[in-house]
Parts: sequence; C-alpha cells; structure tokens
Amino acid sequence: MTGICKNVVLASGGTGGHIFPARALAEELTSRGFSVTLMTDGRGTRYEELFPGVDVMIVKSGSPSIGGPIGKVRAILSLAAGFFEARAALRKLQPFAVVGFGGYPSMPPAAAAASLKIPLVLHEQNAVLGRVNRLLSRYARAIATSFARTESRNEADHEKMVFTGNPVRRAILALANSGYAAPNSDAPIRLLILGGSQGATVLSDVVPGALVALPEDLRARLDVTQQCRPEDIDRVTALYREAGIKAMISSFFENVDELLKGCHLAITRSGASTLAELTVVGRPSLLVPFKHAMDDHQRKNAENAVGRGAARLILQDDFTIESASQDLAQLLSHPNVLKKMAAAASEIGELKAAEKLADLVVRFAPANNDTNSNGKAAA
Repeated sequence: MTGICKNVVLASGGTGGHIFPARALAEELTSRGFSVTLMTDGRGTRYEELFPGVDVMIVKSGSPSIGGPIGKVRAILSLAAGFFEARAALRKLQPFAVVGFGGYPSMPPAAAAASLKIPLVLHEQNAVLGRVNRLLSRYARAIATSFARTESRNEADHEKMVFTGNPVRRAILALANSGYAAPNSDAPIRLLILGGSQGATVLSDVVPGALVALPEDLRARLDVTQQCRPEDIDRVTALYREAGIKAMISSFFENVDELLKGCHLAITRSGASTLAELTVVGRPSLLVPFKHAMDDHQRKNAENAVGRGAARLILQDDFTIESASQDLAQLLSHPNVLKKMAAAASEIGELKAAEKLADLVVRFAPANNDTNSNGKAAA
C-alpha cells in the first residue's frame, strides 16, 4: 500500500437498497487498509452507525421526480448545491476513485468526480440500470452489476459492465453455508414476511387472510414472523390471534439474519438487497414485486430468481388472498420442492460480491491502474 493514494469515496443514500451494498464495500475496503468516506444525504444519517471507521459527510440532494413543479425546482437547486459541496470536498480528499450506488443522493458526488476527472465506478443493484446510473454512465470507467445480465437503454453501457454481484453484510455472509432443512410432516413451518425498508401494506392486506385460508393441517403448524407498517400491526396481530396462528409482528426486526436462517419460506418484495440476502443464505421465496418500481425493476429482479428455480412470483395485481393461499398450500405441502428452491437460491448467491467490487475499485488506485485507452476496466 505504501506510496499509493488510499482514499476512496462512496456516494450513496436514501434507502437501504443503496446503503447496504455501500456498507459491505466499506467493510471490505477498510479491511484492506483504505480510508473510506461516505457522501450521503440527510436520510443516510439513519445508517451512520453501520459505517464504523468511515467518515460520513452530508451532501445536499433532492429528487426532481417528486413534489410537482416547485418541488422539481427545489430539488434541482439542491442537487446543484450538493455538486459544489462535493466538488470542494473531493478537492481536499483527492480520492483515487468515487463509487456511486445509484439514487439521487449519489448524483452530486459522482458528477463532481467526473468534473474533476476522478475515476468513477458505478454499482447497479437491480436487473435494469436505474435512472441516475444511466445519467452518469457515460462518465463512468466501469459499471459493476449485481446480475449477470443487466438491462440498459444505452447500448454503450454494456461495454463497461463488470459482473460483481450485490454485496451483503458480513452477518449474512456468515450464514452462507448454514444449510436448509425442509419442514417435516408434523414440524412447525416458519414463515418470514418482509415488506422492505418501509414495510408493504399489500402484504399485510393479503398474507394473513391467505394463511387463515390454508387447510387446517398446514395452518396449525405455522410460525409466522411478519414485518408491517406501524399502522397495520394491531390489525394483522388480531387476524392471526383470531385464527390461532402463532405470530410475531413488528415494524422492524434487528435480527433479520437469524430470521432468514430459521425460516422455511420467505414472502417478500423483490428489492435487490432482499434478493441478495435470500440467495446468499439460500432460502426459497414467494416474491411480490412492487408494481410502481422505476422501470419495473423489481419484477425483473424477481424473474431472474424465478428463472433459476429459486422463487415463485405473483404480480401485485394478481396477489389476492385466493391466489396467495393456493400457491402457499402447494409449496408448504411439498417440502421437497422447498428444498430444491433453497438449493437453487444458494447457487445464485454471490458470496464474493464485496471482494469483487473492491477488486474492481482498487484497479483505479495509481499503482494498480490498468485501464485501457477507452476507459473500460481491464478484465
């Protein structure tokens, strides 16, 4: 490491889907002796404790896609202010690379890096390149992808793509070889229902009724853990109690890693981080993509897992008590099917994603710089 620049800046913020892979990369880079700075927006401060040993810098940001005409103007002004804040900070830090993780909070630091000719690496969590990463892709030296096939409207982007996978935290990686034991005919069936970082009302509306409608021999064995929005907790709890179904309901679980390890089937949205964790741990899932996701990326994420045999898919418009109960009855009545799905999920899981992404970033350190003349990272 002697004699080369050790500073790296990560640009991420907003939701956990952008923050969590940045956290995993930060862990990997700091373990290699690099100094890491996280540039994030105000919302990113919720996750500050997840970045020990990392300098966290708040940079102004905004989303022009929400808030009406006045909101758009305010967002653009905030992004412009963030650009100049980030540019000044980058001049002082002089990092050898900036890594953007998508979402508008990554735009000011990433754009500032481009303006200063600092190598920019983008990481795309989803199966389709997101709006901000598409805008920045022309300035990127490399685009790290979470899926072997990642869609983009810009054909030139594919030449810069390097498959790394979606990094997950080390607590999840530790469970990669924990194995899967399908429920025996008389054993409890542990279900884990997760709605993403904000919960999902549709899961609260449908899943309890679907489980109540299961045949008695299945219903009596259920052990449910469900994440709900705070306003849905009392309603969902009452439904399970009236049906005599054992259930633990909360708006947030700190021990998701333990819950994933213990579950026989997960019912979830198909955000990139959720799928990455499911596949690393190797758990079968019933996926309900968020239908309003940008570019329908959650459906495309889910289709990858379904195509590999690791999951079942129900589109949100088709997700009813009847359809969900039918699919669940079929899955829970056939433990061998669950076992095959778990094995397929494990095959998808990319255990070395953080290492691969770090390797890609470190290529741009001065003593290791081996990019070719068109800026594409060498294979």
